[in-house]
Amino acid sequence: MTTIQAPAYRLILRSSAIHGSGCYAGEPIPAGAFIIEYTGERIPAAEAYRREADPGRPGIYTFWTGLNGGNESRFINHCCTPNCDYRIENGRVFIHAARPIAAGEELSIDYSYSPEGERIPCGCGSPACRGRINSL
Repeated sequence: MTTIQAPAYRLILRSSAIHGSGCYAGEPIPAGAFIIEYTGERIPAAEAYRREADPGRPGIYTFWTGLNGGNESRFINHCCTPNCDYRIENGRVFIHAARPIAAGEELSIDYSYSPEGERIPCGCGSPACRGRINSL
């Protein structure tokens, strides 16, 4: 049985200027610190593509998990200059602070969607925004 790692820091969910709802630091988080494990429904890539093609779908999240259930991590929005990074270990996704994060700051990661796929506009507001969620 796999034990899911609980959030190591207090997180707050509220509306986001980037997109919809966001996940915010409820306290300062030091650089390199583990924040939360990204959880949700695990599905094979073929099923993710099938669901992604469904116009009535609720959403496909960054790691194609979290369609049903999941935790606060599914509200971590994309930013072209993110304050978090992710590490994949044994099929599990762990979110870490890429730099010190202040209390109240929205958590973000670079989704780096495929450059060959549909170009998804970015609303991160970063001065270095590349204009799309896709990687270059």
